[in-house]
Amino acid sequence: MSEHYQVLARKYRPHKFEELVGQTHTIKTLVNALDNNNLHHGFLFTGTRGVGKTTIARIFAKSVNCEKGVSSKPCGECATCLEIDQGRSVDLIELDAASHTGVDHMREILENAQYLPTKNLYKIYLIDEVHMLSKSSFNALLKTLEEPPGHIKFLLATTDPKKLPVTILSRCLQFNLNKLSHNEILSQLKFIMDSENLEFEESALSKIADFGNGSMRDALSLLDQSISYGNGSVKNKDIKAMLGLVLHDDVIKLATLVIERRAEEVILFIRDLAHKGENLSNVLQDITSLFHQISIAQMLTNNEQIASEIITLSSQISAHDLQLFYQIAINGQKDLTYSPSEQIGLEMTLLRMIAFHPEFDSEKKTLKTSTQPETKSPKVKQSALESKPEITPINTKKASETKTNKDNQTKSQKKIKINDQKDWERIINDLPFEGAAKMLVKNTLFSSLESDKLELTLNEEFSNLLTKNVQESIEKTLLNKFKEITLEIQSGNTNGSTMSQKEVNKEQQKRKQTEKQFLDDEGLKEIEEAFNTKVDLKSIKSSKESSNV
Repeated sequence: MSEHYQVLARKYRPHKFEELVGQTHTIKTLVNALDNNNLHHGFLFTGTRGVGKTTIARIFAKSVNCEKGVSSKPCGECATCLEIDQGRSVDLIELDAASHTGVDHMREILENAQYLPTKNLYKIYLIDEVHMLSKSSFNALLKTLEEPPGHIKFLLATTDPKKLPVTILSRCLQFNLNKLSHNEILSQLKFIMDSENLEFEESALSKIADFGNGSMRDALSLLDQSISYGNGSVKNKDIKAMLGLVLHDDVIKLATLVIERRAEEVILFIRDLAHKGENLSNVLQDITSLFHQISIAQMLTNNEQIASEIITLSSQISAHDLQLFYQIAINGQKDLTYSPSEQIGLEMTLLRMIAFHPEFDSEKKTLKTSTQPETKSPKVKQSALESKPEITPINTKKASETKTNKDNQTKSQKKIKINDQKDWERIINDLPFEGAAKMLVKNTLFSSLESDKLELTLNEEFSNLLTKNVQESIEKTLLNKFKEITLEIQSGNTNGSTMSQKEVNKEQQKRKQTEKQFLDDEGLKEIEEAFNTKVDLKSIKSSKESSNV
């Protein structure tokens, strides 16, 4: 490492359009405009962080002010190009709107726009995070943007174009920069490691590219950290230790146990991971990603580039179950914050997959079964008693008591009476439905009751949870209370009218009321105005929610 170390994101910042990674559509448009000297006065670059917004703007600034003439290929050697590269150009005014939101500062800058450039052809205003400007600043900018002098170019960059006034958008050429692909980032990381003559494992760089999440700058920052951690090399074991990742083999093993419904081993395996200090939140993310890979393997006809263990797992689980597992995993990540611990959250998520795993792949979403109680068993018991004349008085007494209890239970049962959804919801609350059966009946609508045939409509989002075990649990609970009935459950559109959906709507209303009460506070409004900011609605919680976190 040199004495004056330069971070990779700065050292390998592109200085020419040819050096840029990705953004082909934007580069092509700008190159054609520059080569034909057909230049608009305002350009807006939008996209998430680290995708090249300000880099493209600086290359554009060099292209129009290069001493060898306007071109898409600035020389990079003249005084102007060097000054722009080093951030010393007097005719390139860079403004961070997040730090200068006030209208007075904007007016001061724009007042100087009428003056000719000091030494270059164009005076260029590069405004980063332009959406952070105040309303008054936008109005001041708009005035100059409408009728700019011929020697002015505006280059605006933002991560949130929706916050820009339409009047600003309509006066600029807009370029939407995409997130970089995994392969684009990986290719650049390999190029940098080769250029630096550093040792690396490609799988480790691939993991860094994943964590970059489309941002080259984020990936390069992580690469810097990895090189320091590995003392000049980037290896899998170092990446795992640095980021708290779980070994790929452990994720495969855990997913296999879930698919094979080996609940006890799942719990023991998670406890072993927790004992070793693994990041269990990352475990759940990795399993979710694994389900995605398995799903892709099932859909592709050419599996040559897919790992053998992925192909093996894809043959052990149906596409239907895989989609269910993926959805449970996604919801489990959302619930992880509210779990007593990460370990409990992970255990409950994986156990939920096992509990809701259908017993038969061919089982239909619509189940029609009769819940009539069996009458053969009592007759068999009775005939058995009659065939043993020498039975002791004690056994006779027990048989008599059993028969009496059965008769009393039958007498206590009554015919089911339901006229509307309200009656059905009252029955749901009165009867001791448990677990998945409770959740499922709360997501049903009463359809009809004729000749002891009860028809229910199940919210179609929960149709895949109507397994044989859950169906039997519902039937058993109904039989303990009512006389013979025939139950039919069909999936369909419930129009937000089930008991569960109404509970969710009620919670949402309470949530909106909490947000409104909070946002209407005068003190909060003063803070928002003073700091020119807005409250993150997701951070607003009731006192009850706060105490549960």
